[in-house]
Amino acid sequence: MIFNTHFALAEEYDLCQPQIDEYQNNGHILLRDVIPESEIAELRTAVVRTHEALKDEEEDFQKAFRITQNLWEINDTVRAHVLSKRYAGIAAKLLGCRDVRIYHDLTFFKEGLGKGKPTPWHQDGHYWPLDTDGCITLWVPLIDCPVDMGPMSFVSGSHLNKNAEHLPISDESDEYIRNLVEKENLSVAPAQHMNAGDATFHSCWTYHAAASNTTDRTRIAFAIAYYDADAKVPIEPPTNERRAANLARWFPGAVPGGPAATEKNPAVLFPRD
Repeated sequence: MIFNTHFALAEEYDLCQPQIDEYQNNGHILLRDVIPESEIAELRTAVVRTHEALKDEEEDFQKAFRITQNLWEINDTVRAHVLSKRYAGIAAKLLGCRDVRIYHDLTFFKEGLGKGKPTPWHQDGHYWPLDTDGCITLWVPLIDCPVDMGPMSFVSGSHLNKNAEHLPISDESDEYIRNLVEKENLSVAPAQHMNAGDATFHSCWTYHAAASNTTDRTRIAFAIAYYDADAKVPIEPPTNERRAANLARWFPGAVPGGPAATEKNPAVLFPRD
């Protein structure tokens, strides 16, 4: 049996207190060189191949992006990254918790030449079936991602409210949040050029969106969603169909009021938890 070693994934990322403060104040942050350069090509190949293997399960969100989910369960290279203490350590420090668990991973492929339409403004929290606000997503392009390829924009400070919680990602959520931004004079952090391996981290409550991809290449991005390892499943039933579906899919056997911890949700920093 051959074991692939990923020593770079065990190296702690040099995260400073001002960066933690920035995330906690704004609900998002862009960090450079999160994925070590030595690991990018292998991960990109693994993600693309595994996405294709899961083609029958692919979802297309309004032509904005195509996703597949939980690649880590079927590909060892992806698994090494999803369970990397390097990335989880960043997530835990930004959230201010002792450890994080895996919610799920997913691809975000946005077609080029304008075929990948704009991603509407939305809050991910609409979909998260957990009794915690300690939810965070790492989003990383696996090729260089200029602004015209569609990296994400964020509304700073929007993680402090749940005004768009009732809306799934849609034209309606886009219009609703645009109106809030204008009416309340909210601060929009525009998309920035990201090199392969740079990563944004954002709260599940942060308003975010992406422009269309007008380049001649598909935007190949990968994401890992984490949450506070001590989170519980809400006692009350899910408030919408997508939360109910996600609870059943990503937390099999979990009970209301009990820990959000199943075989699909390993703790990363202290894996015996």
